[in-house]
Amino acid sequence: MTDVQQLPGGIDLVEEGGLAVLTLRGEVDSSVVDAWDAGGPRLREAGAVDLSAATFLDGRALRLLVRETDQARRAGRLPELRRPSRTVRRMLEVAGAAPLFAAIC
Repeated sequence: MTDVQQLPGGIDLVEEGGLAVLTLRGEVDSSVVDAWDAGGPRLREAGAVDLSAATFLDGRALRLLVRETDQARRAGRLPELRRPSRTVRRMLEVAGAAPLFAAIC
């Protein structure tokens, strides 16, 4: 297992006004996603994603966003994508995942 202190980024699930928000920061790559997945199942899936502190997402991180917000889409809600950088927004567009989120700038 990777030492969390040495990871280039991080992922947290926080509560904001009754909504579970997945927050990403720094460079979220495979090692960060592996550490998140090693934490086991979460009680709630995210209804929003805060990317204001994320500087890079790799392909696994993009899949994580889709996976962790899937329950909201199944319930008929479009998950919020909060403050993505231009680079991250472009990555979502190129991957075809941008329509899966409501962009909140």
